[in-house]
Amino acid sequence: MTIMSYFKILKEVNLWKTVYFNLHYFPLKTAITLPIFIYRRTKLYKMKGKIVIDAPIKTGMIKIGPHLLGTQDFFYSRTMWEVTGTFVVKGKVNIGSGSKICIGENATLTLGDNFSLTGNSEIICQKEISFGSNCLLSWDILIMDTDFHLILNADEQIINSPKPIIIGNHVWIGCKNTILKGVSIADNNIISANSTITRSITDSKTIIGGHGKSVEIIKRDVNWKL
Repeated sequence: MTIMSYFKILKEVNLWKTVYFNLHYFPLKTAITLPIFIYRRTKLYKMKGKIVIDAPIKTGMIKIGPHLLGTQDFFYSRTMWEVTGTFVVKGKVNIGSGSKICIGENATLTLGDNFSLTGNSEIICQKEISFGSNCLLSWDILIMDTDFHLILNADEQIINSPKPIIIGNHVWIGCKNTILKGVSIADNNIISANSTITRSITDSKTIIGGHGKSVEIIKRDVNWKL
């Protein structure tokens, strides 16, 4: 890392929150390496539960709140951390500014290596959400494994319990997408912009788009890269 890179980090990172955050979640030996950087305009709303880093510990390997979206007004965009469950990280992670991470009690959010969430998006986990390695998420995305409010049938039985969301490796989720509970997406797929995914995708190397029951494979035998 160059000297200019260090100066840029010092300018953008909230040093006090970074130190506090790491000391709160990790034993001192791990915390002093500062594996997690907390950027400015990040609200640490709830800091319960635990963070598990299932990878070699490196300084700044996890970034919460960096400005990754060129069209975003960083000054007015706030990142939110509301966690009472378990946050598992398996390598390098970027969670862009304006994003909201909500993990409920007894819930687990797992992010694979080289995970990047551009910004202005929400991940709401009340049961289980997991991403494989090398996933890229655009902006204005909502991913949630719960409906929050219960729906009952005529026999007063709950019919909309939270269900896990499982995203494979090397999945690109375009802007303005919604992914709802019970969905699994196989490796090497692209979710086209402005889609609502409510059913699982078992095919690989496809472009997928649509809303609800009308979701379909738009194109097969494709790949993507940054």
